[in-house]
Amino acid sequence: MCLKMLTEFMKVRSVEPLLAALVGLSLLVAGCEKTSLVAPSGSTIRITAQATALPANGTTDIIGQVLEAAGTAPHSGTVILFTTTLGSIEPSEARTDGNGRVIVKYRAGQTSGTATIMATSGGATTGTDGAVKIAIGTAAVGRVSVTANPNPVLAIGGTTTVTANVADINGSALPSAPVIFTTTAGSLANSLVTTEADGSARTSLTTSVQATVTATVGVQGTPGATGGTGGTGNTSGTASGTVTVNVSAPPALVITPPATPPNVGLPANFTFVVTPATTNGSAVRNLRVDWGDGVSRDLGAVTGTSVQSHVYFDDGTFTVTGTVTDAAGNSTMVSTSVTVVPVGSPTIIITPSVPGTGGAVNTVVTFTIQVTPPTGVIITSATISFGDGQAQSLGGLTGTATISHPYDLAHRGANLVTVTVVDSLGRTTIGQTTINVP
Repeated sequence: MCLKMLTEFMKVRSVEPLLAALVGLSLLVAGCEKTSLVAPSGSTIRITAQATALPANGTTDIIGQVLEAAGTAPHSGTVILFTTTLGSIEPSEARTDGNGRVIVKYRAGQTSGTATIMATSGGATTGTDGAVKIAIGTAAVGRVSVTANPNPVLAIGGTTTVTANVADINGSALPSAPVIFTTTAGSLANSLVTTEADGSARTSLTTSVQATVTATVGVQGTPGATGGTGGTGNTSGTASGTVTVNVSAPPALVITPPATPPNVGLPANFTFVVTPATTNGSAVRNLRVDWGDGVSRDLGAVTGTSVQSHVYFDDGTFTVTGTVTDAAGNSTMVSTSVTVVPVGSPTIIITPSVPGTGGAVNTVVTFTIQVTPPTGVIITSATISFGDGQAQSLGGLTGTATISHPYDLAHRGANLVTVTVVDSLGRTTIGQTTINVP
């Protein structure tokens, strides 16, 4: 129509009609410029999206393609109108290039759900079947995997970091997605955490018993299914993952004291039995023993049965405490008491022979000496003094020895015989008897 009116204008010859025609022509041109080109009858529109899932506030390009019935591109500048059920499209009205294509930007916004995007131009439309569907925010969730570190935690109670890694329906990290954490035991530092740029959300769990932590991502309503580009969305819009946080078991310890009360200064043997935990256990790192008398000792990585000896230098009742620690830091403390008694002194028996009638010069007397130390005590030296100023070493006498000694005329009569022994505990014990030399 614009072309026809222009042709009529060219036929005007007079001035006044020409001026009127010029005014009309200017209005005609302006009107022609405002007229929007649309797809001819029989044309088709196809739209595609570069993403089928987006995080909140995410963006993607939407590509529109118009083709006439003959399969050729329409006139450049053909207008395509875009609509969406969620988010926005910029611009919502775009003009095709020489190939019948347009590219617009889709912005998801903050609301989770499924955006259905359609396009029209004249009588051509994508319709519902040709619409692009994009899952937005938590509606795009495809998988949630959960881990805990450390795992297990200490038997006395510990804290572990729980991490939920959220992926969208295409397996890509899903940022800005709210994650709800729940636990069957213990306490969580935060129960609602938003995923970071890498799709991860973290909280911490403190527990002393086994706990199962669940991380859930989801929205109400029906999320996207098959998108215009063929991507498959999550059909539920909700995904969750779990991790079981175990509690490590500590090693076991049994202490057995000596069957009979030990003696002061003598070695006392204690039996330690260390058993690593069979479930959620760690290798034994050290066994430390406090003997209760101010002395402690690290025995190292003891496993199984270990017999350890200790000497007490005072009598009384002592508390022996063993603490076994494993590689995870678990420890078990066990105590037992032991009563230490003074050690008995060695016994000394001196048996002299019955002296006969004294001779003209000397009278010989025979002594049988029996020294019996307590069990575990060693006689380090023994000496006999005959009472006449003479003495003789008996060495480390244990048992019985026979000694003969002559008494001269000057020492006839009563003589005090003394046997002195020194034992391994540094004690001195004396045995005596008196003889009458005729």
